[in-house]
Amino acid sequence: MPMPQKKQNAVLQKRIFNTLYLLRICITNTRLYSIEHSKTSELIQKTYSSIKDVLKMTPEFSILNIDEDLIVNQKALRPEETEHFKLFITILKQRGIEHITFTAAVSFTGLAKFIAALAATEETPLPKSPGISYGTLAMKLAENKKQDLSQAPKDVAADRVGPGRRSNAEKEATEQNREIISKLQTLSNHQLTMAQELFFSIKHDKDVDLRGVQESMGAFINLFSRNLNPLSLLSSLKQGDEYTFTHVINVCILTLAQAEALGFQEHHLYDIGITATLHDIGKIFIPDEILNKPDKLDKEERQTIETHAVKGAGYILSIPEVPKLSVLAALEHHIRFDGGGYPNIGKNWKPHIVSQMIAIADTFDAMRSTRPYSHAASEDRICEMLLREKGTTFNPMLVENFLNILQRKRPRDF
Repeated sequence: MPMPQKKQNAVLQKRIFNTLYLLRICITNTRLYSIEHSKTSELIQKTYSSIKDVLKMTPEFSILNIDEDLIVNQKALRPEETEHFKLFITILKQRGIEHITFTAAVSFTGLAKFIAALAATEETPLPKSPGISYGTLAMKLAENKKQDLSQAPKDVAADRVGPGRRSNAEKEATEQNREIISKLQTLSNHQLTMAQELFFSIKHDKDVDLRGVQESMGAFINLFSRNLNPLSLLSSLKQGDEYTFTHVINVCILTLAQAEALGFQEHHLYDIGITATLHDIGKIFIPDEILNKPDKLDKEERQTIETHAVKGAGYILSIPEVPKLSVLAALEHHIRFDGGGYPNIGKNWKPHIVSQMIAIADTFDAMRSTRPYSHAASEDRICEMLLREKGTTFNPMLVENFLNILQRKRPRDF
């Protein structure tokens, strides 16, 4: 029995969005790692399979980039969806591409070569491959821009506030919180894009420009100090290859929440936000096969990965207009409260309080994420570990502060 048309359209739209997302991750991942890397090859295969699944249901898979809006198969992405593709749009603009169309003739080899060229520098020529066409647009598609990629209905249940039991002031406060969270989520997506660009520049020895990170951080801080639960802002990890970037932004959010709760003011929060974003920059200089190794590291590999703290601090020293706090945090964020950890600077060395906050945020987000070498832990289990390790690994006062923050209401609790 054939699938009803309405359901078929819904399945197609879901496949289209998933394919676009995979294509974006594939390109950004290839920008940081070689095309021969096992993770890159695996991701290209996923993207290719997803494109072929779409083409089983429609003659072509087309992407248009008009005035920084994406239109996919004649349906425009919503603004909140477009935020996830800012870097993808930037790459297309850099290469002068306004449209890409895939047809059934596309091959895995052709797709791999196209992605490798698209992810490389602007000077790399784009190959011509069967089933892939690209270039500039000869006509405007203003009407198409107004259509949505997804026709998913609004979640009515999320907006219910009970049978008249709340005052107008409470309802207004709830709506304000939801609006603020929505704006902050959009800004955190923008920060994610900035982190990707920053890591790419460092990886390829290009000039590092922090203006994008600084501007998005300033806008984020202006909205952040609202006593919100930071867990409602954390980026979701849809693909393992995005861990580096989502982790950096999540650590930033969790560190800012701790600092704000302790009374740090906006100008301090700005420096702390930049510092948390840069804390793990040293991992750029660690071989990928060690960072992504699914098995336990041997002694030599462990020693190599531990050098990222010193390498990160040294690199940040070379970046102009960076808060000096960033150098300290990059160096200290793996030094324990009791003086253990690494690098071994001496038992009497006391890490800066921001470094100690980053250590808690770093551990919390790492444990809640699935990695090649570990499964995600529950929030309760992570909190139990923090309590068990307070006074040794972590500052006791900061642990209590962090656990109190996690008790704040989240949007679904309103």
